[in-house]
Amino acid sequence: MTPASTLRKLDRRIATLEQRVGELSRELTNQHSNGNGAHAASEVAGPSIARGDSLFEVLLERVVQGYHRLNDDQRLAKRLVELARSTTDLVCSVTSTATIRNANTAFRERLGYARDTLAGRSLLDLIDKRYRGAITAQLQGLHDGLRQREPTRPEDMLLFQLQCADNSRLSVVALAAVIGDTQSDEYPAGTVTVVMRDLSTDRRLIEELRESRDNYDALSETITEAILRINENLEIVFANSAVKTTFGFEPQELRGRHFSALFPESVYRRNEPDFRKYFVVDDQDRRKLGLNNTIEILGRHKNRGVAPMELSFGNSKDYRGRTLTCIIRDITQRKNAERRLRHLAYHDQLTGLGNRDLFEADMRRIFETPELFKSGYVALMFLDLDGFKQINDTIGHDAGDDLLIQAASRLRKTLRENDAVYRFGGDEFVVLLSFIRERRGASIVANNILGEIRRPFHLTTRTAQAAASVGVSIGIALIPEDGNSLAAATKAADLAMYSAKESGKNRFAFFDRSLDSRAHDRWQLEQGIRTSLERQEFRMSYQPLYDSAGAILGAEALLRWSSPTHGEVSPMRFIPIAEETGMIVPLGSWAIETAFRDASSWPAANHKPLFISVNLSAKQFERADLVDSITGVINRTHIDPQRIILEVTETCVMSAPEESIATLETIKRRHPGLSVAIDDFGTGYSSLSYLTRLPADIIKIDISFVSNLFAMNNEKIVRAIIHLGHSLGMRIIAEGVETAEQREYFVDKGCFAFQGHHFHRSVPATDIAGLAGGLEKHQSPD
Repeated sequence: MTPASTLRKLDRRIATLEQRVGELSRELTNQHSNGNGAHAASEVAGPSIARGDSLFEVLLERVVQGYHRLNDDQRLAKRLVELARSTTDLVCSVTSTATIRNANTAFRERLGYARDTLAGRSLLDLIDKRYRGAITAQLQGLHDGLRQREPTRPEDMLLFQLQCADNSRLSVVALAAVIGDTQSDEYPAGTVTVVMRDLSTDRRLIEELRESRDNYDALSETITEAILRINENLEIVFANSAVKTTFGFEPQELRGRHFSALFPESVYRRNEPDFRKYFVVDDQDRRKLGLNNTIEILGRHKNRGVAPMELSFGNSKDYRGRTLTCIIRDITQRKNAERRLRHLAYHDQLTGLGNRDLFEADMRRIFETPELFKSGYVALMFLDLDGFKQINDTIGHDAGDDLLIQAASRLRKTLRENDAVYRFGGDEFVVLLSFIRERRGASIVANNILGEIRRPFHLTTRTAQAAASVGVSIGIALIPEDGNSLAAATKAADLAMYSAKESGKNRFAFFDRSLDSRAHDRWQLEQGIRTSLERQEFRMSYQPLYDSAGAILGAEALLRWSSPTHGEVSPMRFIPIAEETGMIVPLGSWAIETAFRDASSWPAANHKPLFISVNLSAKQFERADLVDSITGVINRTHIDPQRIILEVTETCVMSAPEESIATLETIKRRHPGLSVAIDDFGTGYSSLSYLTRLPADIIKIDISFVSNLFAMNNEKIVRAIIHLGHSLGMRIIAEGVETAEQREYFVDKGCFAFQGHHFHRSVPATDIAGLAGGLEKHQSPD
């Protein structure tokens, strides 16, 4: 428990004790002067007396009001006798000489005497000698009927000490009255009854209050928070020494000053109504009325100006004037820490740009300010760097981080002061143009961004410096035209960005409604892939490969999808979606195992087993368990590794060349005779130094070069690829051969194998077996 919370508990305890002491004071003093004593007997006797009431208080009330002939009213006398038996006050009936006739249970138990030891004993024996004379005189006067009742005087109540059975002393306040009942043996009519109240409880209460106050004062000096007590006039009546640190005042300087001295004038005026509420409303009810447990406010230091403060209030007390305790702490350090934490929470640590959380908060504010859209738009841009992954993979992550930092700086330079740029992670950025009058304004900014990002980046790594270039694809959504909510606007900008990428990258595109329709179609295809994978609705098709003589050598495995919902779906549509969603991994694993199993059943052709060529996707190639996965399939299908060609794309290999080389070497080392082909060769970019180290056996010339073979420069590129492959000891496969002229060209150049519609379309696995068994040579399709 903190010192401040302990102090608050002490404050509440003191309030309770002070309230109780106040009640006792009123009971023993204020009641004595209540009214003018002119009440009639019938009025006084009227209030009911309940079992368990204090006989001392009931008796005191009657005596003070002047109704002292209690024994004359038999009904009242009977009730008083009943109360004497049940009250917690000490009661005994005595003779005129103070001999005890009877004592109630409370008297006996509190003093520790048995009933038989009290009867016949003198009450004076139990009373300190100093008080015996006054008691004897009062008892004698009551018995003789000599005394006339007058308004209450101090001597009507006697304070004395009783001796307990264990010789301890008990302080009491006592009243004597004739209250006997003619029908009572214990308190017969004409008997004087002495009613005493135990004062030890009240004394302990006062001692506890004094101790609590001492503890409060001591504790208030040990904590760093300023402790003040203010009265109903908002004047400071107490201040601990910590006010010197918090406000620069000595405690004695503040005592008697107004609470407003601790705050700037305007701040105090604004908050004064709330301060006054805390006098009226205590802890348990503040929340219901919208009052906080603490108030954050600007306080005024005597010498250092203003500082943020936090105020918390105890419960108000009403003893010798209403007061309220206030604990005040300087929260400057906390506020500074909160600002730092908020910056960390809402900003990207690498670039210093706002992050996704800050973007969403800013967007919510925009949608809560509809007047922004009265004469224009807010433009939202989603940006994705083109070619960033290659920078990371080839030059290193240090260079990638440097590029992102520089890109963030360039983006900020293209924007106005009231625009904002955020980084979502990776190479994704978001730009928010706070206001534009027309679409052209967003186009100008987008073109500026394209120009800035297009300039070469000079990057620094731990070991060297390098220059690199990247592009950026930008999607633009106009708010509220393209979306009147956070979700709708971000979706529109995201779709526009993907449209820019699909259109060739390094450009910008505005959102239009057709993109939403295309996105919906794509989503349906994605769901269809998941469903068809579970239902095994994919199938394998095989395109034969032939040698220069027209004899079949093997086949390339091709994945096909006939969807009950979408019909026959082109691989050009579903393969990219499967790649992006990661579904290509289970789909590719199924395809490889199916292809190996089908190929295991094919007969040999010309006494040579047919090879099976399968494609590895980039996602599969990135998996750490790729080698073990291929080994598992080979073992399960019992296929000879010499019949296997694994096809990997040039881009896939070069994204992480060192890792790719190591993976392929491991596969070939584990499965001697297995071949590796580089697919789509010439469409990406290659480093010849890496290419010479790749454990590849085959180069496949991409169909884009073959279909335009005799265009101006294509033939030169194809010839260079073939020459490069042969010089490295690799075999060449030409895919997409459609004409006899193309076939003759590649036969002339010494290619190893050919595939394409000029030879055969793709066919089911059983047809490959038929082609091999019948030794059928290629035929041109109709």
